[in-house]
Amino acid sequence: MNSSVIHKAGWVVIDPWTIINDGYIRVESGLIKETGKGLCSGHIVDHGPGALLPVLVNAHTHLELCALKDKLLPEKGFRNWVENLINLRNSAGTENLRTGAINGVKELIESGCGVIGEISTLGLTWEIISNSSLKGVWFREFLGNVLHEEITCNRNKLLIKSIAGHAPHTLSPELLADLKNITRKENIPFSIHLAESKDEIFFLTTGKGIWADFMTERGIDFSGWNLPVETPVRYLEDLGVLDENTIAVHLIHADKKDFEILLRHNVRVCLCLRSNFNLHNMMPDLTGMLKAGIKPCLGTDSLASAESLSIFDEMAFVSKSFPSIPPAEILAMATVNGASSLGFGEMFGTLAPEKCAAFVYVPVDVSSKSGLLQALVNADFKEPCKTVLPTNATSI
Repeated sequence: MNSSVIHKAGWVVIDPWTIINDGYIRVESGLIKETGKGLCSGHIVDHGPGALLPVLVNAHTHLELCALKDKLLPEKGFRNWVENLINLRNSAGTENLRTGAINGVKELIESGCGVIGEISTLGLTWEIISNSSLKGVWFREFLGNVLHEEITCNRNKLLIKSIAGHAPHTLSPELLADLKNITRKENIPFSIHLAESKDEIFFLTTGKGIWADFMTERGIDFSGWNLPVETPVRYLEDLGVLDENTIAVHLIHADKKDFEILLRHNVRVCLCLRSNFNLHNMMPDLTGMLKAGIKPCLGTDSLASAESLSIFDEMAFVSKSFPSIPPAEILAMATVNGASSLGFGEMFGTLAPEKCAAFVYVPVDVSSKSGLLQALVNADFKEPCKTVLPTNATSI
């Protein structure tokens, strides 16, 4: 017979709109069986006066680039930043990249993250993620005109192996459609960078510019890509790439018409605002997205463009940059929206019964629900948080 453990705290955040003061979570076999308030009996773990909330979701990160932290300067332009990144990554060596990724996993867990969307260009991080307690989706990323390796996908466990197309300005339309169709057959998420830079926009809408020169230098022939196109979002719609399992990342240069297209196809949206600001000195129209009905999630991108892998830090940046957005909405981006976008809404994102017992204790000192939400989304706590991840939860 499985014994249960009761986790207590001053606050239990079931979801951003359901918060229990003096609450508890009863866990059995790695799954949440009950949540409640007040007195309870059994094997009790009292975490303290702070808050228990669902583990955070980092829906877009590049752990292979952790070794490049503080080595890149973005002020010379995005194209030069990309070229420098490729050169530094190639010269770093496999072992340094692996070590950086291992340290990145540790940083993610210590900062309250339990579910990720990892983008792997070199294929180095599958084993690292598989051997960690992190769950989510590992995306093998591709670019160019031709697929040079066999692709394997799976969707049977709490860690899915899937595919990412790098971006519409680095992938032929044929390969992009083929990659999407592989994930569509498996009914698993597909990730793609979209409408991120001015270089991308100019290239796709004219077929020319410094990105065209860069592609030519890299030996990528784009003469058969049917350029120019109207916008990156409308281009992907024409290719049949947009659906409820597509995660569009960044969208700095997306407009109201693009939002309508994304919403019509139920596309998932992931934003990495610190990275956007650092690399482009711009951010997407988050207010317009929310007004349109889009429910974005959050990622950190990589340590080559953001100061940390912490989603708490990302939420704090969102809160500071968009003070009119309610704290509950920001917390939803970091939890329920992220879990849903990665295809794990049934197991993560909230602390509802029968979901995985994956939560984080945050040592906040607050006296009201509104104060709690403000503290969480502004990272207003001095002591480290504590992440609790299941070791024996049932696979889906």
